Amino acid sequence: MKRYLISFFMVIVLSAGAFAQTTLQPIAEVKLTARAPITLGQLKTRVSALEKELGRKMTVEERKQTLDGLINEKLIVQAAEKDGIKIMDSEVNNYFNEYVSSQLRRQVTETDFAQLIKENTNMSLDEYMKAQNGMTLAEFKNFLRTQLTAQAYVMQKKQKELQSIASPSDDQIRSYYEVNKQSFVQPDIVQLFLVVAPKENKAGAAKKTIEDIQKKLTANIKATTEIRTKSQEKNSAYQAGELFVSKTELAAEQLGMPMEELLKIFKMKTGEVSPVIETGANYQCFVVLEKKDAKILGLSDVVEPGGNISLYEYIKKMVIMQRQNEALNNALVSVTNDLRKAENFKILQTGADFDKTLSW
Repeated sequence: MKRYLISFFMVIVLSAGAFAQTTLQPIAEVKLTARAPITLGQLKTRVSALEKELGRKMTVEERKQTLDGLINEKLIVQAAEKDGIKIMDSEVNNYFNEYVSSQLRRQVTETDFAQLIKENTNMSLDEYMKAQNGMTLAEFKNFLRTQLTAQAYVMQKKQKELQSIASPSDDQIRSYYEVNKQSFVQPDIVQLFLVVAPKENKAGAAKKTIEDIQKKLTANIKATTEIRTKSQEKNSAYQAGELFVSKTELAAEQLGMPMEELLKIFKMKTGEVSPVIETGANYQCFVVLEKKDAKILGLSDVVEPGGNISLYEYIKKMVIMQRQNEALNNALVSVTNDLRKAENFKILQTGADFDKTLSW
């Protein structure tokens, strides 16, 4: 079964910043296999992240529930370690790549992501991660390891239930589409033939390469076939291929350009060749191959231009994923209830004193 996020955990956690003496104060303790304190600082970190997501300050009762969540998290991780569950570094790295790719909506590796961050922000990946969520790359990966460990434990304990999830019927898929049809809108799309020559240590040569290709395309748009073939040769000085671009703010962000610049591309005519474009890392040019108007997708339409997954299959997979997530969360509750015994944890404050501690 594909791994899915357990909603009990948060992927992004903010750092607590400078620690006051009180942040080191233990307010709870987990002791399933070893004594592990939960400090006020750890709770403040989680509450801070949740409050940012909610857009408001949490109540004392909500903060108590958040502390319960931290206790449950540590109980499950200790139980997983007791059962010998160990997550390899390669699994964490792959999961990180999947996470980043899902955010960018295209497949990238950690190296690709680091290069993209460098080009757009002039920051290292470590600096960027710290600025975005208060954790270094190593700290963030350690958090992912905790997620994967807990998830593996739940799936091991509830394997039978999680493997018996039924696929939606044809009628259910079609009913889902009819109810949510207005959500399946494909925006205006332009298909480009993009040619990119990396600068590396040869900026002058890269510029000359793209200038020559731009002239060739301007003279004959059918030269795309030859240009694509040569880009696949060993030691080619450039890369070339098709690219589908949506008329959306997200697409502009992913391309690293203002929305105004993206709109200029959509105003170009089919067959029109761009001028030579310089970025921090390369020179490039493109040809507009095709333009498609926005529309509501039918069940037989492909979800992504140039892809091969129909909306019908997409909905089927989405419903299965929803059912899996629901089953996984139900399994999480069941496993947590089994572990949450008085001898396995302790909250160190009660009553008015506890409420006062949580009223920062």
